[in-house]
Amino acid sequence: MKKTLTGTSLAGGSVNYDRVENDFYATDKNSTRGLLDIHNIESDSFYEPCVGQGHIVEVLKEYFPNAEYTYSDLVDRGYENTQIFDYLNTETDIKADWIITNPPYKLAKEFISKSLTQANKGVAMFLKIQFLEGQARKEWFKNTPLKYVYVFSKRQDPLRDGMELNPKTGKKWGSTMCFAWFVWEIGYEGEPIIRWI
Repeated sequence: MKKTLTGTSLAGGSVNYDRVENDFYATDKNSTRGLLDIHNIESDSFYEPCVGQGHIVEVLKEYFPNAEYTYSDLVDRGYENTQIFDYLNTETDIKADWIITNPPYKLAKEFISKSLTQANKGVAMFLKIQFLEGQARKEWFKNTPLKYVYVFSKRQDPLRDGMELNPKTGKKWGSTMCFAWFVWEIGYEGEPIIRWI
């Protein structure tokens, strides 16, 4: 039987699953290790505004055990000491050297713009590579200090609803999407640099 490719499947999405509520696709810990192993981050403090179940923060704590951590989320997913509020619509005095997160994709631009006002040194976002596309984003990128795009050479498999395994198959999730870490460094004015993980 011939399979028909839909717009969803061509874009790397799944026709077999609905979107997860609040776009909770947790970041595999090895995806975060990939960034930290290649990018030199000097930081005494981190803020994670989409902490979920702590997947990114737990890896940061492995690499930076003496740093200070602040984290929040729109939804309480049980991670200890999570502040619960709407990041984009709440004024806070939170500042940190680095803000590192995997934001809801449809709100990524807004998360980045706000994070750049709260980070002392830099912002790193785990995003689909197609975030580079778009006429409006092209103009927006010109006015942000995007320094690196670290493209994964191996497919990354975000954890749907935070689950390690697909409950339908009992196997690890599989993704056809290409992901990258986008890294902004405060004060950077050069052209973006492409690297591979």
